Amino acid sequence: MRNRTLRTSTSPCQASSTATRPGPPARAGRNRHPIGYKLLILSLSGFIALLVTGIVSLIAYFQLARQERVIHGWRNPLELIVAARIRPDLALLPLAGVSSEEAVREALAAGEPDTAFAIVVYATDLDGATRGGLFKLVGERFVQASRPNDASLCFQLAHDLAALSPDLADVARFDLSLAAARGRLAVGDDMGLALSLEQAETLIRYSALMQPVQRLRASEQLVRLVAEVRGERAAAQLKASLSEDVNLRPLQGLAPFMLLAFAAPLPLHPELEQIRLERQRRALALIDQWIALEGGDVGPEQLDLAEFLRREELARLAWYTELAQAGLNPDQRVTLLSEQIAWLLIQLQAARGDFGISLVPEWEGRQTEIWEALVKNQADLFALFHQQAAQLADQRDIDQAELELIRLELINWRLGRYPGLDPDERDAALGEVTARVRQRFAEGGAAKGSGVLPAPRITDGRRSYILVGGASP
Repeated sequence: MRNRTLRTSTSPCQASSTATRPGPPARAGRNRHPIGYKLLILSLSGFIALLVTGIVSLIAYFQLARQERVIHGWRNPLELIVAARIRPDLALLPLAGVSSEEAVREALAAGEPDTAFAIVVYATDLDGATRGGLFKLVGERFVQASRPNDASLCFQLAHDLAALSPDLADVARFDLSLAAARGRLAVGDDMGLALSLEQAETLIRYSALMQPVQRLRASEQLVRLVAEVRGERAAAQLKASLSEDVNLRPLQGLAPFMLLAFAAPLPLHPELEQIRLERQRRALALIDQWIALEGGDVGPEQLDLAEFLRREELARLAWYTELAQAGLNPDQRVTLLSEQIAWLLIQLQAARGDFGISLVPEWEGRQTEIWEALVKNQADLFALFHQQAAQLADQRDIDQAELELIRLELINWRLGRYPGLDPDERDAALGEVTARVRQRFAEGGAAKGSGVLPAPRITDGRRSYILVGGASP
């Protein structure tokens, strides 16, 4: 019995071992848990990854939505000036007698591209080459400030001046075209870039004014830019195709700007000149006080300048009326209308707040009246110009003067200073006069080196102007 009991009984250790020994069900359960955990972890990881991706996508979407959409092509420059961004002590410099070019450079040195842009647009003392170069500098500052929309317009206007300004040498036209191309490359204006590159190439091939050394320099610059834009192969092909053109010699000298002969000085008016000088002193006093007080209370100086602007307006109106009644010859009337336009642009700049400060409050309520006067005076000036051109003895001179006039009308419109102009009608007139000039080129048998002419080009609804070879159809 004892032996049987011993055989059938278990020791505590054995009992413990038996109780804790895992059976098949327990083994199966222990193997299933790690797989479930892994699936759970994988599911959670995927969910978190999707969540993070969604959040990042939303952030990117809203950032892109807030970014400014770059608008390439022409827009009215006056409508893009924001008065709140104008620094008065710099914008007032031209009213204080400082040249517009110097004022623009002061604004750029101070890191104020908006002020510089406003000065360039309103300025009446800049030639085409200088204005175009300043637009290029302002555009580069807008690029540095990550403002491609504003930069694109500056480069558009630089290109326009190269194509349309009647008082530029062809070397200046090339330099502006190349600068516009580089700027347009920086802001992603592919269509504008192609136009500026084409214009630069046309000048090398067809200019009747550039010397071989100038063509060679221009060719080297253009080839380098094309290599950057389109690759070395395209650059090599362009260099080869220009190899003969760079040796072309000028067929003519630089013709004088004919419109200068259509103006004559007015009689001096000592009282008006004294008021103008006093206005300049008041503007300088306001600038000095603005700087000294860092934009603080400049009320007395502001009121003082406003008073002298009012006095100048009255003196000018009286003087203009007196001159009109006295009877001026056509050349003097050209000068009178030009002076009236320059004064209206000062009034318009003040009325729109584009000096960065309120100057003459009553002008601010007369914007429509000032606009209408500007349109009328521009129309009267160019009508007078066209009358004078038609009276020239030689048809060649008539065509040259008409071409200069239409270019000047179009560039004033592109600068926003001739709102009454019909661009379609002027484009048609441009086509007519360039056809007559082109016919003379063809009669002379000249192809390359015959000269360049401006032509409108509309692509995808975008109106542009570009220089083409004079002998080309």
